[in-house]
Amino acid sequence: MSVSLMQKVLGDDWQQLPAVIQRHYRISNGQQSRLVGTMEIGYPTYLFPLIWLIHLFGGLLLWRGQAAQAEVDKTAVGELLHWQRTMTYADGKTDYFSSQMIYAADHELVELIGFGFGLRLKVSVENGELLYRSNGHFWQCGSLRLNIPDYLLLGSASISESAVSEDEFYLDFGIRHPWWGVSYYYRGNFRYG
Repeated sequence: MSVSLMQKVLGDDWQQLPAVIQRHYRISNGQQSRLVGTMEIGYPTYLFPLIWLIHLFGGLLLWRGQAAQAEVDKTAVGELLHWQRTMTYADGKTDYFSSQMIYAADHELVELIGFGFGLRLKVSVENGELLYRSNGHFWQCGSLRLNIPDYLLLGSASISESAVSEDEFYLDFGIRHPWWGVSYYYRGNFRYG
């Protein structure tokens, strides 16, 4: 069996993850998986123009909501892990957020959102939780790559995934800016669909 992206990124630390989180990431070339859950999405109102601009370029979910129904489809294609997130809100609105993850180095991957924009992420396992921490944004066009410090956008992102039961885990994604504090978040429980 081939090694999944997260197994490659984490190396020996993969074994420290709870089975429910391993299952979430144990897909390799040609395989797919689906998660379903309920999420809360939020950010300060005054940041809507910046969130809208980032969403226009393929990043983040635009609409805030308390109990959005989430479907997360993942597909492994070669070295890439494709993510398609679909949110359905109580008022009937639907929102989408797609990205691709690729190996960068041991304990580091890159998430690409479109139009050449991406985010470098440090990945670790601590106390049975899978943790991602942003390590700077970038824009790439051909061989030209422009690094963008986190503070020039919404701030530094952190993501934690922790087991709730044998078939459910909790995801907490937040972005904190050094001047504005929490600038964006989404969180919720997920299970396999």
